[in-house]
Amino acid sequence: MMDKSKQGWPIALIVAAAFACFSSLSFSQQLKVQIVTEHLAPLQINVPNQPPSGAMVEIVERLLNDSEIEGEIKFYPWARAYQIAQQQANTLIFSIVRTPNREGKFHWLFPLVNDSVHLVRLKSRPELTISTLEQAKQYRIGVHRSDIIHQYLQAKGFTDDHNILLNSSYAAAWLALLERKVDYITANKFMWQAQQQTSHEAFQAVESALILDDLQQGHYLAASLNTSPIIIKKLQKALEKLKQSGQYLAILQKWQLAD
Repeated sequence: MMDKSKQGWPIALIVAAAFACFSSLSFSQQLKVQIVTEHLAPLQINVPNQPPSGAMVEIVERLLNDSEIEGEIKFYPWARAYQIAQQQANTLIFSIVRTPNREGKFHWLFPLVNDSVHLVRLKSRPELTISTLEQAKQYRIGVHRSDIIHQYLQAKGFTDDHNILLNSSYAAAWLALLERKVDYITANKFMWQAQQQTSHEAFQAVESALILDDLQQGHYLAASLNTSPIIIKKLQKALEKLKQSGQYLAILQKWQLAD
């Protein structure tokens, strides 16, 4: 008669193997994220009928590949992207500025670059020369809806429909300035670069009127609060390897973002 303990071994091995396969499959299914962003060259670039490009896009795609995490980058208006990243699990968002008000709303994975913000005016309007932000309250400033500069100006006493004109995109803000619908717009160096590439003539028509020294921006990759800790750890480890290999710096240099 066959030993019952030996008879049970094949069944036990089959069950264990099946459980391991199921666990592996379940684990891989968990490693999926949605990624939301907006067009902001050269960090992330959205051109119709072309795949996403830009410095941050390249870095995020490398991190996902090295982490074996599935995800597709999708472009939205910033207000919509910001809302999705706050409400939905396993969601990444970039490039998002880190501020005290936003600190507890996301997991902050890493900064790409730091930046400064300017009030920009037409060169043909020298009467708009100012030395303080307080002086700008008598004028209209075009800003991107729901971004950090909008919130910053509100905290400084500016109000919508009085001295703030909201725009759905950075391009719309530039157009409002060129058409004199606003007196100033707010712009960081990425907006400057994008405008220079889009229309050199329009770029030559504007200049910085004031640097907002207390609004230094760090552009981050962040994750929604209910993102799996496994996903966050894998992305952080992948980032370390990418930096150690020198490829992280190479991407920044390619897009002329390295210090």
